[in-house]
Amino acid sequence: MPSYRMHLPIGDLHPGATPADVMEQAALTLGSLHMIEKRDVEAPLVDGRRVGRVVLRYVVDPLEGRREDDTARHAVHMVIDHLERTTATISPPRAVLLTRGGGRFRPISWR
Repeated sequence: MPSYRMHLPIGDLHPGATPADVMEQAALTLGSLHMIEKRDVEAPLVDGRRVGRVVLRYVVDPLEGRREDDTARHAVHMVIDHLERTTATISPPRAVLLTRGGGRFRPISWR
């Protein structure tokens, strides 16, 4: 099955929300659409400062051609929309969607 990863940079948390809440809500939303293989909260160094981000690896049912990528893109939009309504702002310009090809993940447009 095609494997994808989304990296969603966490902006401002909503009042009372924690990074763990962001991960929980992201996993609930994505899990209602696809099987999640792995999930993590990371804080890589970006432009000299640490940026928290949710990382979710998931599989999409095999479809024909580019429809798999479209299905994966839809999941990114659904998760971002849900997170922004419930727990935190997300920085879409820095969001990343990757797909596995040849044993490695490569970026694809999520918009």
